Amino acid sequence: MLTLTQLTEYFRSLGVAAGDTLLVHSSYKSFGGVDGGPQAVIDALLEVLGEEGTLLMPTFNFDFCKGADWDVRETPSQMGFMTNLVRQDERASRVFHPIYSFAVIGKHAESFGALRDKSSYGANSAFAKLHELDGKIMVVGLSYNDSMTFFHHIEEMEGVEYRFLKDFTGKITDWEGKTVTDTYQMLVRNLEMGVETMVDPMGALMEKEGVIKSRKIGEADVKLMNTNKVYAFTLREMKRDPYLLYQVKK
Repeated sequence: MLTLTQLTEYFRSLGVAAGDTLLVHSSYKSFGGVDGGPQAVIDALLEVLGEEGTLLMPTFNFDFCKGADWDVRETPSQMGFMTNLVRQDERASRVFHPIYSFAVIGKHAESFGALRDKSSYGANSAFAKLHELDGKIMVVGLSYNDSMTFFHHIEEMEGVEYRFLKDFTGKITDWEGKTVTDTYQMLVRNLEMGVETMVDPMGALMEKEGVIKSRKIGEADVKLMNTNKVYAFTLREMKRDPYLLYQVKK
């Protein structure tokens, strides 16, 4: 069983530092066992980040795209147990977006919580703010294809021919309980072209080139990367070979 003390040591050794702005994509079960459960992992991350740091957890919910209502106060995350623990933490702010919301604790929680961008990945999105703050991304026990949404931010910012902006309209409820009908956008795959998301090749290339650091923590493969370096590397390599980010269904 991993302990909180061991987790803090491992996270520091991987490269997480006090004052970082850190987005964590996670599979808690991949650790194999933690004394104190998933809350201990969250506590260890917050301890390493310190008072000047910021922890982001994705609280995405794709049911809005299927016509379901979304309530910033109540709609659960579909991104794993730890993400809902952070969402329900009284210290957390939640990014107001019915598809790509985040629960945020720490120094920049208020500024992330103030975002009201209609685009999922655009220039005023939470992904853009993470990039602006020179943030880091940690991936715990997941493939890049099941975690690295930041690649879609790069695709939207730089423009790609295999995705397009699509509107999704539905009912959303704010912190005061006010419900309105509103429209949000997401950069989606061109299904007519047979496009399927497949970003594992880009992740593997970044590991090979040292852009991504990795280590084993418990039974989990844990990756850490800097958003500025990921953006610059991906921009260069996607121009050389766009199929590092997608594949065409045969």
